[in-house]
Amino acid sequence: MKQTLRAVYLALLAGVAGCAQTPAGCQVATLGTLPVLNATGSPIVEVTLNGQKAAMIVDTGASVSIVSRKAAHDYKLTALSGDVSIQGVGGLVQSSLFQVPSMGLGSAKARNVVLVDTPRVFGYINTVPVVGLFGGDFLKQYEVVFDLPAHTINLYQINGCSSPTPMWDGPVSSLSFQRIGRSHIEVPLELNGHKIDAVLDSGSSMTVILPRQAHHAGVHEEQLKTDVSFPSRGIDRNVLQVRLHRFEQLKVGEEVFINPVLAVGAMQTEGEALLGADFLRHNRVWVSNQNEKIYIQRLVPPPRKDPTFEPEMMQP
Repeated sequence: MKQTLRAVYLALLAGVAGCAQTPAGCQVATLGTLPVLNATGSPIVEVTLNGQKAAMIVDTGASVSIVSRKAAHDYKLTALSGDVSIQGVGGLVQSSLFQVPSMGLGSAKARNVVLVDTPRVFGYINTVPVVGLFGGDFLKQYEVVFDLPAHTINLYQINGCSSPTPMWDGPVSSLSFQRIGRSHIEVPLELNGHKIDAVLDSGSSMTVILPRQAHHAGVHEEQLKTDVSFPSRGIDRNVLQVRLHRFEQLKVGEEVFINPVLAVGAMQTEGEALLGADFLRHNRVWVSNQNEKIYIQRLVPPPRKDPTFEPEMMQP
């Protein structure tokens, strides 16, 4: 599988769209701008599978790239021998491997892309089937730039640039991350002054805190029982019940968010929390796999009221 994936990355590099407008000596190869099709939740981008239109979630929290079992059949993907185990919210799931002879993404085409199947069905967006997701095995080859307020994601490869964010103007803060496992990104957070390690997970619509970490941050079970509860579903189709709690403060690197509403639930994760798509939806976030740093540009800086961790269901 590793050799096949390497061939995919080389095929993508051969099809990049060229260089963005940058300072002299700075080269930025790009797959082009990927329009994000949805305005809330995890970002979804348009792709083609064997020439047929489809859509996929961009999921930094997934170790591998995934296709639904139904889509593998409908798009006539090639079944490969062997299987793998993937982590869902309820535990490990055994999955089969499929190959896409031709995948279109942005201005590039990839050949013989390997995807792991899941029993989950992802539904539709604008009548286009959502067939699966791009995981960390794919994304870690690039500088991944989430500009979800502008409804775009860019995948870059950068060389010879003095600035780590050569296309951005204005104030930018940064924090270093660690790679855990094959492709997960772990970032340090502070919740009510308590330090926790979180996996950056654009596939999670909300930031989720483990109950024991909420307890360490001063929030007890009796308080959580009075909070709003709702179900959350993972790639394994298991349902996780989470509660929405308003904390005093969340710190992401140098950025401080006051009174954030975060989900609390006992999910399976390599970290102590998931930093979800709610963080990405209202800020520009540059994930530099080259520098192992995350660069953040807040579009609603303090003291203005920041909607980052304010779910629509909690708004008046």
